[in-house]
Amino acid sequence: MMKRQFSTAVSDFVLALSALWGFRMLHEDPHSEHQFGKWWFMLVTMASVLGVVRFGALLPSYRATVVRYHTNFSWLCRAIGIPCLAAEICRTYKFVTASQLFLLSAVTTFINSSLKSRHKDQLTDMVSTASVVAILALSVTGGNTMHIAAGIFFIMSALVGSEGYLHLLNLPCVDVFHYLLVAVNYCVAWGFKTEV
Repeated sequence: MMKRQFSTAVSDFVLALSALWGFRMLHEDPHSEHQFGKWWFMLVTMASVLGVVRFGALLPSYRATVVRYHTNFSWLCRAIGIPCLAAEICRTYKFVTASQLFLLSAVTTFINSSLKSRHKDQLTDMVSTASVVAILALSVTGGNTMHIAAGIFFIMSALVGSEGYLHLLNLPCVDVFHYLLVAVNYCVAWGFKTEV
């Protein structure tokens, strides 16, 4: 029997709602398609919906499959979602070559994982870290306070991680991680709105 982790299922549900809202915000922007930025929100939506199913123990008969898909989509958020978001922000600030490099890094990370490379996690960490640094740096130079906040929340989420328990807040680290990503989603979506 799969153990239900109610608070984590709730935090994943809130994250899914924030990702759907963020996707809609970008989709309805009449000034830009945000085609790369939408990838972040789509992948987060998939991962968090699977997290609700996993931690809410909604399909106990399919536990192993749900865990595998949730793990894979969570990895895709880091390997593809964050570089796509960095590519979108690079495009916003007219750094087209840097945007293409981030897209290439996402593809490279994905191909590397398909080849079952033992460096999969290191490459993913390197690409996602470079992406967050770029998001923060371009937002600072561009003066976009919402995107600066998104970069800071990304860093905070990496520091908290998804393992262990945060006694100060009396919550599992994964819940705090999810709520920090909710803040990221809010700041990213509004940051693109303020660029108009």
